[in-house]
Amino acid sequence: MTTLLDSLLAPLDAETFFAEYFGKKPLHVKGTPERTAAIMTLAGLNSMMSMTSVWSPQTMKLFVDRNPVPVPDYCTPTLALGGEALRPDPDLVQSWIGKGASVILNDIDALAPGVRQLANELQEATGGRSQANLYFSMSQHQAFGPHCDVHEVFAVHCNGEKVWNIYENREDTPINHPSFQFGDKERERRAGKVAEQVLMQPGDLLYIPRGLYHDALASQNGALHIAFGVTIPKALDLLGIIWEAAVQDPAMRADLPHKADAAALGRLLKTMGKSVEQILASKGARQAAVKAVEDWPYAFKSYDLESRIKLPCAPAPQPASPPAHPPAPGAGSYRVSKTVRVMQRDGRPVLTDGKQHVEVPRDIARQVSFIMSHDTVSVTALRKQFPEMTEAAVTALIENMKAMRAIA
Repeated sequence: MTTLLDSLLAPLDAETFFAEYFGKKPLHVKGTPERTAAIMTLAGLNSMMSMTSVWSPQTMKLFVDRNPVPVPDYCTPTLALGGEALRPDPDLVQSWIGKGASVILNDIDALAPGVRQLANELQEATGGRSQANLYFSMSQHQAFGPHCDVHEVFAVHCNGEKVWNIYENREDTPINHPSFQFGDKERERRAGKVAEQVLMQPGDLLYIPRGLYHDALASQNGALHIAFGVTIPKALDLLGIIWEAAVQDPAMRADLPHKADAAALGRLLKTMGKSVEQILASKGARQAAVKAVEDWPYAFKSYDLESRIKLPCAPAPQPASPPAHPPAPGAGSYRVSKTVRVMQRDGRPVLTDGKQHVEVPRDIARQVSFIMSHDTVSVTALRKQFPEMTEAAVTALIENMKAMRAIA
């Protein structure tokens, strides 16, 4: 079956693309408007932006000639559930567009069926995580100057025309870290000279490998493209395996020697290195690494209500009679989420689904790691593993994990 990705790459086949271009060099594939019509059109963008309750200053940003438009200049307080919310105002946004503003819509993967489909296909093909951002630009007005991305970029052009500059220089495996965050002048210097110019028109695909400097300038009003950023898992993403194993080692938890000198600390580091080597050589570490890579892509789910409608109606569930006595806390078993995981962030354990992060208190970090390392967990197993926990503490932990959708 031909996928959206196949059609965007044609006449090149996916096998050739991944062998010769992916991670190596840019690729421009000419297309026709029909190729991207199922992903996004100007009419589709109108409809999506008109869902005004979806947007916030974080998900909709405006830039004029490389400068951000201040939030109060295009957002207004709006009544919302639970109180007031600051939302982009359509009249103000369109007024700014008339002044040459570019509109950037972040994280639109779930807001359009075609976008969601291509995001899923890119994840399936690469094993990475996809994030789709939309860019709408006016002629000769630029949102960003020369820059490079910390992910692979698949730019799908849907309306108007835009000229892309591909520069001669490329950063070596950049990541989201201050070491790779440069000011505008420094980015221009590091980019070097323009090596290639690409005119993007509706139906075109432009692939830019991670770290390669580029920028773009609309040559027609209403230039519209969607950039699918694909982040591949890295060795750095497996460092949490070392942490989770190290916290179980009393030697790793021990205080450092008082006023230790460089020689003593050197010996300690050597001992730590041996411990880390043993951790990484263990079967548990290999299993955790496999699971981390398997669980890396996002789950872009969608509804299929038609299939539900066609099914015969099941009998309505009858309300259960209230028990004479409340059941013992945690009598059941719980399924552990495959999309939520424990990782280290700034040296602290967090639960994350890839987009949202919840810090785990240190006093329950071992229990949370234990739960997330299983496919199912029961209160009986928790009590057996952590006999020091009170019944109230076990119940609170289960309820908190359910609230964070880590178990169900």
